[in-house]
Amino acid sequence: MSAFSLRSRVVRVATALGLMAAASCADASSDPLAVLVTPETAASLEVPVELPNLVDLARQAGLEQELAPDLAAWEASWIEGARDTQVRDRQVRDKQVRDLAPRIAQALGAGGTSAALAPLLQVRNDLALIADLPGDLVPQVEEVHSLMDDARLALAEGRSERALEAGLRASDRLRDLGPTAVARTLIARADRALMATIAAPRVDGLSLSRGERLLNGARTALDEGQAELAVQRAFYALQLLEQALDTDRPTTVDTIR
Repeated sequence: MSAFSLRSRVVRVATALGLMAAASCADASSDPLAVLVTPETAASLEVPVELPNLVDLARQAGLEQELAPDLAAWEASWIEGARDTQVRDRQVRDKQVRDLAPRIAQALGAGGTSAALAPLLQVRNDLALIADLPGDLVPQVEEVHSLMDDARLALAEGRSERALEAGLRASDRLRDLGPTAVARTLIARADRALMATIAAPRVDGLSLSRGERLLNGARTALDEGQAELAVQRAFYALQLLEQALDTDRPTTVDTIR
């Protein structure tokens, strides 16, 4: 995965809070961080600025070749996004940021570090404008707030290395909440549910066929850069494939094409 593909464009939150009227959605889209509520229970968040990331800043500092193995590890940690590897992948990213941020900050200098973090710190103000943040996003967003505040304070105190480390960790936490990461997580979970049907003594054939179709559609949507559609399809695929294994469990949807 390239660093470019990790960049954020628009804020969207998908959650089970329910449907909003079209007019309400249109009004929300004019906010600095537009919030769009859909029927999906998987919450995701993107920001409308180009977030700083380890690879781009290493390149800007002239350290890309020197730090290539560590940068590759950081990029590789985004690829799978499965639930059972999320903690490990986050630890990998934190280690790379902790190890590399001081060297990058020294190469960029105080002014370069401040400029690199400026878009991220603006997001701190915009995040506060989001009303009715989904409950499952609250702890993660609070952590982002804390890291951004650390970065801002460190900049004010002239501690560029600490500021860059905190800022890059905040950027990574935001990407971790993005639709692409959420879609990969759901696809991985749905794929495991599909594999589980192979050894199951009894399955619901209709749920299985519909779930597999939606899972394939989720992969296609992700490959085509349609992250939100991938989230929808993968979420419903997971429901259906789990329903195939548990025929007593009600399933609510299978309509996303």
